[in-house]
Amino acid sequence: MKKTFNIYGMHCAGCSNSVEKVLKNVPGVKSADVQLTTEKAVVEFENGDVPVEDLKKAVESVGFEFGIPDLTKTTFIIEGMHCAGCTSSVEKAIMKVEGVHSAAVNLSTEQAVVEMNQQEVSVEEIEKSVEDAGYSVKKKTLNSQIN
Repeated sequence: MKKTFNIYGMHCAGCSNSVEKVLKNVPGVKSADVQLTTEKAVVEFENGDVPVEDLKKAVESVGFEFGIPDLTKTTFIIEGMHCAGCTSSVEKAIMKVEGVHSAAVNLSTEQAVVEMNQQEVSVEEIEKSVEDAGYSVKKKTLNSQIN
């Protein structure tokens, strides 16, 4: 899984190389690509996710500011879930979509609450991931910005 983060305060290639190096050294990070011109870091994780606080501490340790892109919270109504295994399958499918920062699936309410960067992922991509996992999306509700 990959996620994109904002990095502020970089002025040269040396700066972006320093940030990239410390991010790659965070346990659980498979790769990191830092772009000076866009002030973005694309981080790929080995198995699942790494706490954002660990990434933030690493970036701040070399003197730069770490930011999470503007996230939107969207609620999806999921049909076809019958057990905890179903909720786990839906959650895993959603989390595999690039641009998704978190997903919480609740069996009793049949809802999936997803925090996502809409510059990286569309609602339709998330719906497709749920459908590919064998479930259906009844409806969605776009919520407000998180940040």
